[in-house]
Amino acid sequence: MSLIDNSQQKIIMLNQKKEEILALKHELPDAPYHIFSINAMIRDAELRYEKLKTSYSPLKCTQCLGPIKESDHSVTFGHHNICYRCLKTISQVMNTKEMEERRSMKVGTVKTDCNKILHSLKDTSLIRKSGKCWLVHEVLLELFYDAGRSKNHFELTWIEEMEKHLQLLQTQHRIISDIKDSLVGATWQMFSLDAQIRDYENRLSIIKGGTHPFRCSQCNGWIKEPGLPILLGHFTLCKRCKHTIEQVITTSEAETRHALTPGQIRKDIHRDQLGRYMEMGLLRQSGSIWLLHESVIQHHYFKEEKTPPVVTAIPQSLLDRSAAVFHQSQEERK
Repeated sequence: MSLIDNSQQKIIMLNQKKEEILALKHELPDAPYHIFSINAMIRDAELRYEKLKTSYSPLKCTQCLGPIKESDHSVTFGHHNICYRCLKTISQVMNTKEMEERRSMKVGTVKTDCNKILHSLKDTSLIRKSGKCWLVHEVLLELFYDAGRSKNHFELTWIEEMEKHLQLLQTQHRIISDIKDSLVGATWQMFSLDAQIRDYENRLSIIKGGTHPFRCSQCNGWIKEPGLPILLGHFTLCKRCKHTIEQVITTSEAETRHALTPGQIRKDIHRDQLGRYMEMGLLRQSGSIWLLHESVIQHHYFKEEKTPPVVTAIPQSLLDRSAAVFHQSQEERK
């Protein structure tokens, strides 16, 4: 078996192990950390595999910066190359009414939740105000509504839960240390707590130090930015995909933001002037409103021009030196 085949088999095996952990995540203590650990092994194996295979794609997505292969479904227009992963992210942003229709919820349920129970998610951009409308991301159906409208995934990340558990162990250790002389088996309890505290400290040190094996649930790319990404249960969101979500706006917000005539985009839609963007998946109707990606505005209403080449001025001293050398060579020829 070649090195490439061996690396590929290892990736397959690790992903199978990850699926087993995911299937037992509710019964397995510290499941998120185990998933984090196996993700680190998958990331290292994939990086080795990519180096061995040396596959290169000159075309990169302008949204997530991921490579675009010729076989991938993507769209290219103007300065924009948008991969199928980011097209999917764009299509998953919707009006609250559309989300209610998908789950046959009472009209106004999601809008009310955005103003109340889901309002803490505003910083994640999974919910955001665009003009007078709330826009929400499809992942909320799974994380919140299909989970019985539970806030468990939003209150603490699994890393914060580990930190909370570590503080609890440290508190127990202090209490037992204070009464160890009058407590039977105190030595063994302190020994056990010491081991657990060291284990959690080591885990948190690994998580917070260096490159993180976090993979964005949207673009499926390994996250290279410093700091922790957005973590909600098993869902992970990188900064670039968060920005892609924020670029999906209502026509009214687009017109206000870019000083267009109110109602202009809707008129152009009905005149079939924006049909190509609908085919690309960058413009669509959600509920009773129209949503479009920022790139549509830039390309259609503000015709993008190629940046002219930058001409660097030659310093006068260099010109004088060249002229002197030329004259000297002419004199020598005489």
